[in-house]
Amino acid sequence: MQSIILVQHSQSEHHINNMSGGWTDSKLTELGKEQALKIGLSLQSMVDKNKESVLYSSDLLRASQTADIIGEQLNLKVNLDQGLRELNTGIAIGQTKEWAKKHRNPMKDNQFTIDYRLFDEGESWREFYNRVSMAMNDILMNEQGKQVIIVTHGGAVGYIVAWWLEFEPEMLHNAYFQSDVGSITRLSENNFNQRVLTVFNDISHL
Repeated sequence: MQSIILVQHSQSEHHINNMSGGWTDSKLTELGKEQALKIGLSLQSMVDKNKESVLYSSDLLRASQTADIIGEQLNLKVNLDQGLRELNTGIAIGQTKEWAKKHRNPMKDNQFTIDYRLFDEGESWREFYNRVSMAMNDILMNEQGKQVIIVTHGGAVGYIVAWWLEFEPEMLHNAYFQSDVGSITRLSENNFNQRVLTVFNDISHL
């Protein structure tokens, strides 16, 4: 049965310096490094010792630095995958939160849809969901039977959960899984071959 552990990267500079997130590339704060150590310690007791484990991460710095710290504690090599990045924020990359707020596209009738494109030159949420889903399909195909640890971003965590539960994109018009910095989420399968959300947004280790 498949086992997936999702880690949302720990605190990074864009959380405290007023920069936008998405594809803006920011490194971990000192607190973020401490949080990553705590995540790794928690994972040491969580991983199934009877299964081979593999570690994947978004290639954005805040995720890859979190993964590097975790990898040192678990003695695992980090595999970087661009498909695990946060939503592509297009023209807002490298901009402040205030600038991004002023330049984001309005939603029609103030109603979110999966085809909403937050920023020009960025991804729609459907494109984001499709990208993350393709990345996860490829990882599972290549790592069958292994325990897969993924370090990624808040939006990606939510959409990976939706992918695991086999949501159709349109189901995300009215549903979202919101997680916190440094959180751990676990996905598994049960004896009925059902996909299970075992643990979501656990931050007790912090």
